Amino acid sequence: MDKKGSHKKFSEDAAKALESCINAFSLAEFSRVTGVRIELLRRFINRRARNARVETWDKIYPTLKPLLLGPEPKNSPPPRIGSPYRRHLELVDMLSDQKVLLDVFDILNDSQRKAAAAALRAAGAADAAPTTFKSLSEEENLLMGLFLALPPEERKTQLLALVKTGTETLRRRRREMF
Repeated sequence: MDKKGSHKKFSEDAAKALESCINAFSLAEFSRVTGVRIELLRRFINRRARNARVETWDKIYPTLKPLLLGPEPKNSPPPRIGSPYRRHLELVDMLSDQKVLLDVFDILNDSQRKAAAAALRAAGAADAAPTTFKSLSEEENLLMGLFLALPPEERKTQLLALVKTGTETLRRRRREMF
């Protein structure tokens, strides 16, 4: 009456994991938790029984699973490029384009930052005064002043160009990291 597929091979790793469970607990306690007879568990530990019914395996496996697979790997966050998120009341009141400008500006290197400011000056904001946000650096206030002095359509054009530069910079940095 033994049907094909109604048994599962009880591997050497499973037997060792079962033995570890028994060492940590008692055979009687493991039997009580899993609902598998003590005598059957002894046969698996002594390796006299090599096959387990699927129903038996389904009772034992959840308890053995952590020992068979090992500890769960620690999920570490991916490496950060740029500074962490800033929380300041002034930043909440800014338009999304202004926030994007600051985020992209943050990931650029010094020469790219100077080039971004020069591009904004050349686009028509040469005589713009820096903004006076307390949460921004002097360089960021200058950039924001240049950006806000531009007409809305030119802002979008300049911001898209800056985002393109920032995206290329991020891709290059990621390639270098991995």
